[in-house]
Amino acid sequence: MRYSTYQSIYEPVNSEAVKTNIGNFQRSFAQLKMPTWILKFSLAAFIIIVGCSTVLTVFAGNENDLLPGGKIAVSDGDTLWSISVDYKPESMDTRVYIEAIKQVNQLQSTTIRAGQVLVLPQISQ
Repeated sequence: MRYSTYQSIYEPVNSEAVKTNIGNFQRSFAQLKMPTWILKFSLAAFIIIVGCSTVLTVFAGNENDLLPGGKIAVSDGDTLWSISVDYKPESMDTRVYIEAIKQVNQLQSTTIRAGQVLVLPQISQ
């Protein structure tokens, strides 16, 4: 076996210090006299709330707010994503604008072809 000149930039981990820190955490948690199921329930509720708020933010918008706007011809290499980034309002999520383009143009998928004419939705404020 050849001698390696590799040297880690990280200092070696002292396993005794890690065990001590874990023990300190367990002792401080035990001093709270709180059942672990409360912590688990709180963590699960927090994850669900954050997940739901993210989904609601992404899909926020109303179908009645969509108005037909200008038209563009799809060039070679264009995607719905690139078109959305260029034409969407600044405050709008790109994914939401893609769904609006699909809805206005009655597209079933995100596949578009060069030469295809797309109606760009305008979002009423």
